[in-house]
Amino acid sequence: MLRTRNFSLLWVGQSTSAVGSAVTTVALPLVAIATLHAGPAAVALLTAATWLPWLLIGLPAGVWVDRWPRRRTLLVADLASAAVLAAVPIAAWTGVLTMAGLLTAALLAGAAGVFANVAFNAFLPRLVGLGDLMQGTARLQTSASVAAVAGPGLGGLLAQAAGPVTGILVDAGTFLVSASCLLALRTGPEPRPPGDGRAGMLGQIAEGIRFILRGRLLQAMLVVAAATNFAMLGITALRVVFLVRTEGVAPGTAGLVIGVGSLGAILGAALAAPAARRFGSARTYLVASVAAAPFVLLLPLGGAGGRLVLFAAGSFIALAGAAMASIMTMTFRGHFVPAHLLGRVTAASRIFVFGTVPFGAASAGLLASALGVRAALWTLAALYVLAPLPLLATEARTRRDFPAA
Repeated sequence: MLRTRNFSLLWVGQSTSAVGSAVTTVALPLVAIATLHAGPAAVALLTAATWLPWLLIGLPAGVWVDRWPRRRTLLVADLASAAVLAAVPIAAWTGVLTMAGLLTAALLAGAAGVFANVAFNAFLPRLVGLGDLMQGTARLQTSASVAAVAGPGLGGLLAQAAGPVTGILVDAGTFLVSASCLLALRTGPEPRPPGDGRAGMLGQIAEGIRFILRGRLLQAMLVVAAATNFAMLGITALRVVFLVRTEGVAPGTAGLVIGVGSLGAILGAALAAPAARRFGSARTYLVASVAAAPFVLLLPLGGAGGRLVLFAAGSFIALAGAAMASIMTMTFRGHFVPAHLLGRVTAASRIFVFGTVPFGAASAGLLASALGVRAALWTLAALYVLAPLPLLATEARTRRDFPAA
């Protein structure tokens, strides 16, 4: 697929932007801490601001994406993100940057990200065709996983060498690269959605939600994704505290162990398409979801010394399974959902899953305060293992491949 002009352009643009976004996950909090001397509460609020737009505009965004040309929506979202992020270093260099301004930038960039995420998931099936959708999704997921591993380290190096606002400026540049790649795509005019367009916003939102509620398998996959995401985000929030404070591991060693575990997502993304061809998409999804989950129990068994291997191995296998399951889910949705509903169904699904982000982290903190960090990890790991078991009661247990329509 990388020899295909349109996909290779999209892959370069999205991969470059993914690296920049991963850099910003480190650079943005560092700007608040180093430049504005913000405290922990303000930094946490900054992180929440990037996710808040999903709850505020996620459902209407799905309707708008289904109404608008999707490539144009992606292009506008990239340019808006570049402009918002570029304003941060300019404000810092001119001495006018404030915490309110930084929060506003995070909120606006998050809003642009909502439109970009929904539009991209609706645009990809048309660009590559349904026959190549799994392979294209796997390629993009692999590069996103690489970016998630390399980006934070690059952000830290940039902050140390040239100041934290430099990382924000680099991210703004990556959105311009993505926009340039979108402009270079050779695609025909996008088909207009069916219908007379008289349905109001609420009616069109309800249409997307009704489609999810009618599809039992799609509904079950969504619930499982939300539950596993909740548990994994809680584990993610505690892993540094567990390794460094509870087990006394050096910060540099803890970062290395976490990085090694994160490599599992790269392997999972690379193996997803071959596994689906060999064993079937439904079987691959079921094994990746159910069989890989118990390895997360190795995390609370980990600790200093040789037990770090357990922590790294548990993270590696669990994240490999999560990446494979995510690719199977996105491919299934691209095949199963009608094109004119894909934006709305994607938005509704993303809200349900991404809405667990703040709750997972907050619940982890409460559990750690009440039970201790290790006991909290055991609780969240047990939830992660149990969450996908209801899939065994769905048609995924008896099918080789997911239904195509």
